[in-house]
Amino acid sequence: MHYHTTPISRNVKTGPMPVMTSSRETCPDSCPLKQGGCYAMTGPLKLHWDQVTSGARGSDLDEALKPIRKLNRGAIWRYGQAGDLPGERDNIDREGILKIAKASKGKRAIIFTHKPPSLENLAIIREAAAEGLNINMSADSIDKADELADLELPVAVVLHSEYGRKKDESLSDYRRRVKRLANYTPKGRKIAVCPATYTDVSCTQCGVCADGDRKGVIVGFPAHGTKKKRVDEIAGHAGEREPDKRG
Repeated sequence: MHYHTTPISRNVKTGPMPVMTSSRETCPDSCPLKQGGCYAMTGPLKLHWDQVTSGARGSDLDEALKPIRKLNRGAIWRYGQAGDLPGERDNIDREGILKIAKASKGKRAIIFTHKPPSLENLAIIREAAAEGLNINMSADSIDKADELADLELPVAVVLHSEYGRKKDESLSDYRRRVKRLANYTPKGRKIAVCPATYTDVSCTQCGVCADGDRKGVIVGFPAHGTKKKRVDEIAGHAGEREPDKRG
């Protein structure tokens, strides 16, 4: 497996923070986006990811973590702009995760994983959390988000593209339109749409996804890009907002 750290991201939504990419074999076979819909499979990021996966760009994990170790206390960074946690396919490599946790000690890491919640994987994720490394469990539907949230871990979910701000849509019109969409899961957990998807706020400025305790709030990311129709099929529609659950 290969890893690459970009010292300062030029991605507008991410903001100017270090971002790490891991090679394609870290992605779990259980991820439905692997068969189409993954944003990392298109555009410039795909070209970069291909280079990292082939070994033409990047290094081993220890070398890739050197810039992270040098970050100031409290600095925010992003692991896995493409790729998943260390470990081939559905498995998590405990040694690799603990290396990341050690390098990120005192910093704020934004991390998501599609790795399945097996007993072994959950034990490693919880061990990392105890070391201060909070890993978001990625869900591909509102129902799945509830299942993962029942594990008492931070959760992020892919949302139908209707939750996204449309081209040339004003912020006030967007907010008025999404008010009719469900903003709670079936089990009553609040869904908060990522502000970087509809405002000029970046991950560097927000940083909520680096926090382990969000009081049950699930962060939602609307489907976007050239593959959004495929992602919509996977995510499904959350439906209309219920009057007794207005936030």
